Amino acid sequence: MMKIIGQPESYSDMLERIFIFTLGNGIICTIYLGVSLPWIKNLLDSFRREVDIGPFTGLKVLYAAIPFIFSLLSRIFKLHDRISDLLRLRLRFDTRHILIPLAQGVGSDVNSEQIKKSRNDLMYKVFYPYAGFKDPVIDAQLVRTALDNWGWLWVEVEAWFLWVLTSLIFLTTQKRMQSLICLGVALVLICLGLYQYIMCIKSAKAEINAILDDNKRKKEILERFSVLQKRPKDDKRK
Repeated sequence: MMKIIGQPESYSDMLERIFIFTLGNGIICTIYLGVSLPWIKNLLDSFRREVDIGPFTGLKVLYAAIPFIFSLLSRIFKLHDRISDLLRLRLRFDTRHILIPLAQGVGSDVNSEQIKKSRNDLMYKVFYPYAGFKDPVIDAQLVRTALDNWGWLWVEVEAWFLWVLTSLIFLTTQKRMQSLICLGVALVLICLGLYQYIMCIKSAKAEINAILDDNKRKKEILERFSVLQKRPKDDKRK
């Protein structure tokens, strides 16, 4: 349990945290659907075998199996990444709060549009070599804190998706009060997510300050940004 709550030591630890909390939220949403909709309860109760999952004991197997399958699929397809791509969360964050501050910190004249087009490439050239998970050049605690913040943000993003999905199920079955309650939970998760996003910004600033606190690193990063500036204007590569 402490491994899930405590700061992750690796990217895998963060994914494990997301999986566990998505599973937990999925079970709660499934129980709520069963309590509120008799036809769903009949379906869920059709298999009488019981299972225990963490704090959830004596669950009929389908109450756990359906959320587990959903959580497994969300892990395989990285649901939080797909939502991030849809909302352009990482694109905006990486551009505004990592790459542009790094470019300004080393005195590069590269513009935001060039950075946005080459965002993935630049992250692997000017940020991850110094603040990567496996072998960070800067203080490893800064990297763990950033990973921890992102882990909680993705937990909230996937939980938000689940509660909105549950709300839509209630809405299609004319259960408006239950739908509003789910939307209320989703709104709370949005507020928590906004707070966590601010914490991600703060941890990114700390990492960038640490990266730029070395003249050799600054020269390396400036050279890598300079390569981007030398590309032909009609170069369409990402």
